[in-house]
Amino acid sequence: MHKALIIPALFLLAACDDNTANLGVEVMPDGDFTVSTQYDYPVGIESLPVEKILARSTTAYLGKFTDPYTNTVFETDFLTQFYCPENFNFPDQELLEDPENPEARSVELNLYYSSYFGDSLAAQKLAVHELTRVLEADEFYYTNLDPTQYYDKDQAPLQEQAYTAIDLIHGDSLYASNGVHMLSIPLPKSFGDRIVKAYYENPENFKNSENFIRNVFPGFYLQHTQGDGAVLNINYVYLDIYFDYKVESSSGNVDSLVTAYTQFIATPEVVQENRFSMDNITELIEQGNSENVAYVMTPAGIFPEVTLPIDDISLNDTINSAQLVISRKNNLNVSKYQMGSPNELLMVRKSELDTFFEEQQIPDNQSSYVAYLSNGQYTYSNITNLINVLRRQRRDNPDYDSDPDWNKVVLVPITEVTQTINNSSVIVRVLHDLGLNFLKLKKDDVKLSVIYSRYKDAQ
Repeated sequence: MHKALIIPALFLLAACDDNTANLGVEVMPDGDFTVSTQYDYPVGIESLPVEKILARSTTAYLGKFTDPYTNTVFETDFLTQFYCPENFNFPDQELLEDPENPEARSVELNLYYSSYFGDSLAAQKLAVHELTRVLEADEFYYTNLDPTQYYDKDQAPLQEQAYTAIDLIHGDSLYASNGVHMLSIPLPKSFGDRIVKAYYENPENFKNSENFIRNVFPGFYLQHTQGDGAVLNINYVYLDIYFDYKVESSSGNVDSLVTAYTQFIATPEVVQENRFSMDNITELIEQGNSENVAYVMTPAGIFPEVTLPIDDISLNDTINSAQLVISRKNNLNVSKYQMGSPNELLMVRKSELDTFFEEQQIPDNQSSYVAYLSNGQYTYSNITNLINVLRRQRRDNPDYDSDPDWNKVVLVPITEVTQTINNSSVIVRVLHDLGLNFLKLKKDDVKLSVIYSRYKDAQ
């Protein structure tokens, strides 16, 4: 062994248990005693710029925020389709006010959000573009997608609107009392007319979402166009189409005109994709290098990259446990708007980062692990299985280091989706953490602590 800080204490332990699950793939020989020794290996950690992450989410983000502390500029907007219920229908055509000319009364695009980041009164502006190309449900879209591939940038937007996170002019407080804000965007009546007419021309196109999206309306791109200071975290997107039709009056005749509306909603059953951009990342990473810290910045900014010291680890001794502890460094940030700290960091091999999320994998404590922020530290308590896989690669493959990332892992901020099964909380899905977070991690004194076991007679 070399390049290690040796902890001199030796411990006499009882003979190995038949259950070797905690030993990874290495097996101890039978014997009366083993001797265990701990070695601490220096670990390299750097800031990895992340240009893109998997974009799909049940939350949509809209706005722009320049952080005065990091000098980074985050901008986001989104593309969305709308769900059409199975066998959707409008009233019978003869019940319309003008059966020969089906039309809408008005149309609104309503965005509901329970939270936002930044200045509630920062003036911003958005544009609503109708998509000209379908977002395919079986494709993977990343946050660096080019929206101009999905709408006609030479066509004027369907609508433009100025807004603030809290709308004091139009009575936003009515919604805020329930913890929900609404941004309502009136759309041209002609757009609603087209949707209504399309139904009466061919109701089959409204039979399900697939028919609706491909034959009637592919969706919207909501583009941030002006302003800086706030990002909305949008929970629900509703397209409300109002129309008039006749119902039976007190006289018994169908001659009473009423106004109704129908809703098409952006739901998990259809595609909703976020676009993110983050500027001044390179300058921030250079600053971190001068301060000897690595950064975590979400949603798509910087992830820590860890180089595991496999070249220094013994090839033959059995590993009882391998632990990695990474400490945060407190931010001296007096900015009015403080970014959060990610609670969970997924450890995954750098080469498997994209496939982990594309295949909707969950941490298996074999090749991927989760650590939670506690007492200012992220502790990966036993990554023995991963270490054993990597050292077998080093031992058995003469070209083990032909890939410069062979021993690198990335720490990815995540949120977990859980379900209660048999009275236990079980992780069923892992998503990228799309909140605005920023964290410094100490580069110095990061070590991989490995405890080896050896048959005593072999000493």
